[in-house]
Amino acid sequence: MAPTMIRQITYSKQHLSLTKVRKPAVEKMRRDRINTSIEHLKSLLGPEFLLQQPDSKQEKADILEMTVYFLSRQQQAGSSFTLAANEGHSHCVQEAVSFLSQCKVKTQSHSRLLSHFHSLQTSSQHSQAPRSLFPLGSPVHPATTKGVMRPISHPLWRPW
Repeated sequence: MAPTMIRQITYSKQHLSLTKVRKPAVEKMRRDRINTSIEHLKSLLGPEFLLQQPDSKQEKADILEMTVYFLSRQQQAGSSFTLAANEGHSHCVQEAVSFLSQCKVKTQSHSRLLSHFHSLQTSSQHSQAPRSLFPLGSPVHPATTKGVMRPISHPLWRPW
């Protein structure tokens, strides 16, 4: 039994010495990654720093605070972009309905497309979020039932 105990003691001493050597190296790599990322943020937000603190030296905490501030401003501005996109989507649907209403040739696809656009118009009046132009049951997004694809009941319309 003595050789087993000696092996275990030798193994744990080797493991302990490897851990002592490895831990500072891992910590240095971690700090390097953090510092590199902070420097990257600083370079990305360079103009923002000049606006806020033109003559001061930025510390890591300043860089992180400025990043949080900048991202929160971007997020607030993003909501106005969403509103503009919704308005553009509604305008596009109205133009498509206007164009399709003026067509002289009326086919089943034409009437289905018009009814789809009319439903988009009424739903956009209730909610500002645009819905997909291709609902889940359409041939572009065929619905699945328990992993089995349903066959498309009508041929796809092709412009050529």
